[in-house]
Amino acid sequence: MRADAFLADAVQASGGKLHALGVGWSVLRVGGFPARHDRVGIGVTVRTTAAEAGEHSLTISLLGPDGSARPLGDGTALQAGFATPPGEGSATLALNLDGLVFEAEGEHTFVLAVDDRETARLSFAVQAAAAPTPSTETGPTGYL
Repeated sequence: MRADAFLADAVQASGGKLHALGVGWSVLRVGGFPARHDRVGIGVTVRTTAAEAGEHSLTISLLGPDGSARPLGDGTALQAGFATPPGEGSATLALNLDGLVFEAEGEHTFVLAVDDRETARLSFAVQAAAAPTPSTETGPTGYL
């Protein structure tokens, strides 16, 4: 079994395909802490062999900068069931996590497991955004 995953601003699964916005980021810049982020999308594709076809479960947990589990939903992990067809097959899963709160700056990691076996890690940094510098312009600057 092989699982591929990515971070995005939003993800949707339709017809065996994943559609995503804002793919490929690795840093969230926030104004201060604690910081609430509107949405983090996770796209997952699981590929199975004929022997692995059938019912499976996906578990996602979030680790904070100190390596401890962070809250997700009503606990510290989210679970979703899915099935792959007979023979070689795949499943596409789109997860959109709304309103995640980050308490501190540093590296965070989503850990994905299929059937209780870790299959992917998605790491990203949460950083405080630099304060904007005051403008020294006194009038219109024009356009090129």
